Amino acid sequence: MAREDQQAATGKTQEVKAALKMQQQRGRISPEHLLPVLEDIAGPWRVEVSNRASGTAATVPADVSVFGIYVGQSACISGAVSSSRIWVDVNGHFPETGCIEPPSAH
Repeated sequence: MAREDQQAATGKTQEVKAALKMQQQRGRISPEHLLPVLEDIAGPWRVEVSNRASGTAATVPADVSVFGIYVGQSACISGAVSSSRIWVDVNGHFPETGCIEPPSAH
């Protein structure tokens, strides 16, 4: 991950966390609610948001939205929000899923 991209991503994490907390308090954590909020923060960077599925075949929708913000050419702001938890990380691209953290292996 390029240093400039990592620094830019790190600089935005508190703003992302604050926006997610506000959405969580409003009960508006679906991808449809989060996408415009994260796009406003991300500016020119690309944003992806989706539901996290669970279960043995990953077919049961969970009460979790996952997101990824592509920062520059090599960094990501990745995380998720549920009704009880928010997490935000700065990382590089995942080979399988880009900036959205892949589901846990079974």
